[in-house]
Amino acid sequence: MVSRRRTVGTGVSGEAKRSSQRKNPQVRKPLRTSAKRREDYDERSVPPVMVRGVDVNNLPLQSNKRVKAKPRRRFDVALSMPGVEMRLPSLPQVAVGWRLVSFLLVAALGTLLYHLWSSPQYRVQAAQISGLQRLSSADLNAILNVRGEPIFAIAPQQLAEKLQQAFPELSKVQVEVALPGEVIVRVEERQPILAWKQEGRTVLVDANGVAFPMRDQNSAIPSLVVDAHGSPQMIDEQSDTLEVRQFMPVEMVSAIVSMSGQAPKSTPLKYDPQRGLGWQEAAGWEVYFGDTRSMDMKLKIYKSIAQKLEKDGITPTLISVEHVHLPYYRLEH
Repeated sequence: MVSRRRTVGTGVSGEAKRSSQRKNPQVRKPLRTSAKRREDYDERSVPPVMVRGVDVNNLPLQSNKRVKAKPRRRFDVALSMPGVEMRLPSLPQVAVGWRLVSFLLVAALGTLLYHLWSSPQYRVQAAQISGLQRLSSADLNAILNVRGEPIFAIAPQQLAEKLQQAFPELSKVQVEVALPGEVIVRVEERQPILAWKQEGRTVLVDANGVAFPMRDQNSAIPSLVVDAHGSPQMIDEQSDTLEVRQFMPVEMVSAIVSMSGQAPKSTPLKYDPQRGLGWQEAAGWEVYFGDTRSMDMKLKIYKSIAQKLEKDGITPTLISVEHVHLPYYRLEH
């Protein structure tokens, strides 16, 4: 005969426990926040990594960001056979940055500059000069010295200054450059109105009192000639060629021109630093008028003295009208 035993436990059964929880509302399960759930999900999503022989703490942290692959271009080529196509390999798209563009521009400009600087097409052969009368193109080209020079290295203003310094007979100089290799020079020469002879040298003087040398000794000289025993006050006596800008005042040039009309024909005028301008008469005496002031009055006084001496039969060696109020004549040297 089998006896049944009923074991009475001291613990509380599950049903009784649930019943007690319903009766006691203060006992609740802890809530899981969204942040906690996200952390749990991240931990579950990362698979365990086993590393042997490496310090895991020193490993760099891996970012969850995925590197986007650059898109590739696909080309489909239709063949002549119907229903047949051929797919070419995909090519990656190349992004051209501003650095690459800048490098290409600098390289292109450098190549262009080198070509322009070294090409014989852009080098000067000789300057094209117009407006010359007594000078020659060879004279000016020898001073310019631009043969074989790149056209981009030519400075027109410097060339114009160089020509005017070397040739005082040029009153105006204009220099222009043109591609591919042309240097154009336009000049105007001064017109001489008198020749000044001094110590075996001859210079030409224009209406402004500017002197310039005779480049060609065989060229014609003006009919008005002055034989000088000294230099005007504005001349540089140390100059070997008398190449000076302002050789004499403009008033002196006007006085010489005016005096030449009163002097005997084919008689050169004379200049003495102490007595001034004058000439030598055919009768043998010399006459001087000093400076250029009151020249018309001095000429009238001289004519009166010369007529009086000729009437009295006196032949002087010198007549001086240097001072208007104190003229005199001399019978002996």
